[in-house]
Amino acid sequence: MTRAASGEPPIHFYAHQSRGGETGAREDFEQMIALLVTAVRGDARLVYANPGDWGIDALVGELHGRVTIWQAKYFIGGVKGRHREQIEKSFNSAWRNADEKGYEVEEWVLCVPSSLDPALTRWWDAWRGEQERATGVRLTLWDETALRNELYKPAAAHIRRAFYHPYREAPTDESDWLSSARPELVVPESPVRTDVRTPWRGGDQRRLGGVDYLLHEPTVNQIAPDQSWVWREATADRLTDLHRIRLRQVQLLRRAAAGEQLRDELRGQGRLWHRIGGRAGLPRLLETVDETGGTTLVSVLPAGPTWRQRLGPAAAGAPIGRFNAAVTLGAAVEIATALTALHDAGQSHRALSPDGVVLANKPRRAVLVDAGLAGMTARPGEGPPGHQAPEQHRSTTVGRPADLYQLAALLYWTLTGHPPSTYGSPPIRLTLPELPEELDNLLADCLDPDADNRPSDLRALVTALRSGHRQLSTDGAR
Repeated sequence: MTRAASGEPPIHFYAHQSRGGETGAREDFEQMIALLVTAVRGDARLVYANPGDWGIDALVGELHGRVTIWQAKYFIGGVKGRHREQIEKSFNSAWRNADEKGYEVEEWVLCVPSSLDPALTRWWDAWRGEQERATGVRLTLWDETALRNELYKPAAAHIRRAFYHPYREAPTDESDWLSSARPELVVPESPVRTDVRTPWRGGDQRRLGGVDYLLHEPTVNQIAPDQSWVWREATADRLTDLHRIRLRQVQLLRRAAAGEQLRDELRGQGRLWHRIGGRAGLPRLLETVDETGGTTLVSVLPAGPTWRQRLGPAAAGAPIGRFNAAVTLGAAVEIATALTALHDAGQSHRALSPDGVVLANKPRRAVLVDAGLAGMTARPGEGPPGHQAPEQHRSTTVGRPADLYQLAALLYWTLTGHPPSTYGSPPIRLTLPELPEELDNLLADCLDPDADNRPSDLRALVTALRSGHRQLSTDGAR
């Protein structure tokens, strides 16, 4: 086994099966491969069957030129002779489709999270040579040893952490947006229940409403200035079925008006979420757990990478590429639609960030992680650092215009590689000339520092995003 980097726990590829089950493990493994290739080799793209996948799981290059193809086969527990036919079929499909569709395969990489048995190792060496001589395509094997070598590279640290070390806290330059303004949870001397005051940590097991949850890092633990309440957030596995869950909790440490108000607001968010959750772009609320002194919202967290992991940003000044720009605009349409549902219910999210959106695997769509600050009183300083609307720094009059700013800022950051400036930002078209001018101008309007000067709602932006997505996708196919 490859030696782990200093301080790193070993990588176990059974994690895909534990997380996705028998049916979801392969897709989870494919997602990891696409992200890994992006991290260590360049801008990889995941290809899904519609209805056929042309023998491609992930690729680098353009499908009208030269490409490198990665084929993921989740053969766990050893690659054996019975898998030989599947491997041959996958390569033949990739080679045949390249010939029919008019592009060239430079390299074909087989990715398996196991080692080949002796007989298959002998077959692979001979078959690879035959195919390379016959087709001119270079064949490469990423077995479990090669995969670990790639995953232990510094550039792949975030992939390793997300898929195999979910309980290890990720180092980041951005402070946690709920805890950054407050000290770490401090336990007062007054006698209270230990489980109430103990901070949530990744790897902890918590029982809520009679159900056990295993928490992941990073977690949020924000204590009130007067130490009357604690706000907590975490991603967790529900241990009854290993489904990925999002938890948000207010726990009262003693009776105080501010804590009671915050708890009532969280309950109100739960009622709102129950009415509109489960629509496209909005996760489903499973239950609101009311226990002595505390309220917890339990919601579904779809499997998939976050916006940050999948979409960006581009390196500052570097072209993002038409394909990724089109994907970005398509995801933005789905998030804008979800925000519109909140707006129609008289609420605003106000906490949009690249870590607050998941690019879900099934069905493939962009989904908000949770309901953000919907239904909760606006407070100066609220929102994720680096992704706040200007008015969130100073005002308690914050609403739907903040969502327009945050979505536009997320797009600007993704498409240009740097965040917008409140003093004025260059047009996105300087980085991405293919972006429609109308959309670029509308995004600039949404980024106006004065909330009153922004568009009145998201509908015009949704229309422009759809048009931009269609134009980039269509032009890219020519």
